[in-house]
Amino acid sequence: MSNKSPIVCHLTCKVIDFFGDIGVAWRIAKQLKVDFNIEVHLLVDDLVTTKRLIPSIDLSLQKQTINGINIYHCDFSEDSTSLPPPPDFVFNLFNIDLPHSYKTLIKRKKSKYIAIEYLSAEPWVDNFHLKPSIDPQSGLIKTFFYPGFTNQTGGLIREKGLFLRREAFDQSRRKELIQSLGGDPNLYSISLFYYPIQKIEVFLDVIDHIKKPAQFFIPQYLFDLLKLKNNYQFIHIIPYPFLNHDDFDILLWSCDLNFVRGEDSWTRAIWAGKPFIWQPYIQENDIHLIKLKAFLKRYCEACDQDLSEILIKMHDDWSNNKFNEVLWRDFFKQQARLEAFVLKQSHHYFKEASFVDSLVDYCYET
Repeated sequence: MSNKSPIVCHLTCKVIDFFGDIGVAWRIAKQLKVDFNIEVHLLVDDLVTTKRLIPSIDLSLQKQTINGINIYHCDFSEDSTSLPPPPDFVFNLFNIDLPHSYKTLIKRKKSKYIAIEYLSAEPWVDNFHLKPSIDPQSGLIKTFFYPGFTNQTGGLIREKGLFLRREAFDQSRRKELIQSLGGDPNLYSISLFYYPIQKIEVFLDVIDHIKKPAQFFIPQYLFDLLKLKNNYQFIHIIPYPFLNHDDFDILLWSCDLNFVRGEDSWTRAIWAGKPFIWQPYIQENDIHLIKLKAFLKRYCEACDQDLSEILIKMHDDWSNNKFNEVLWRDFFKQQARLEAFVLKQSHHYFKEASFVDSLVDYCYET
């Protein structure tokens, strides 16, 4: 690769829901810059939300550079003139609508236009990865680039040093993190990152009723929406402030069970190698449940049948706001087996190429 011309790219990001979009964009941007020294121009439409993740952002600036990444405040509406001229590569995160004038410039410059799609374990993804599509309005050809769980896709987002960083994490650092958040390192620890539609109060009552001593770490903004009782006997609720990417990883590594949602935290839970329950982004007609079923089928292929049944049922219940005491008792009884299985799965996926590695290789090949 050292003999190739350097890559300069635009990475477009429209902040649609919470921090998922900008979270994925910032991970990709950082890895492109840090691991491959690629010149990255991140085009984003919402600096206020972005600032939660990147506190050093100046909301008054149209363009700024942070950690070597150029960040532009852009408007993606059809009549927008805020997007800078495209370089040789344009990565359109989650295939958002871009202004016709900008797409015309991409075509005129003959830039490589790549639509980065959402992560899914559905079988059809393998067939659509790297497939071209013609924009009917501009005639621009874009290539679909899918993250995924097989070598027929781009793989999962993972920075180069992640495995070594996780392996270097020890009990003393876990103790330090738990205590810094106001927790007890000796208690069973659960991180709860969920969509507000969840009936968390009911879930907490169930865990308290089965007399499971545990502490729950909940993001402050989600905690503020709850109406909790003050008379739990066996559980403790600990709200925590917004965490950057590295600190969120450490929280996942420190907990015995992680509830995650969407795309970014889901992937980080896989890399954490700790038992987790994933809640996909909620879609109309229960399309998200199809995605959940596809993931669990693939993820649990190498799992013992009884453990697989527990994992599938736990995920299904969680996404349908059901809380079965008997199932939860079984889940906690299988903690050791769950830990061994998910750790093995994380090692399995670590062997595959990472998403950004695949993306960069593809750019050099074209």
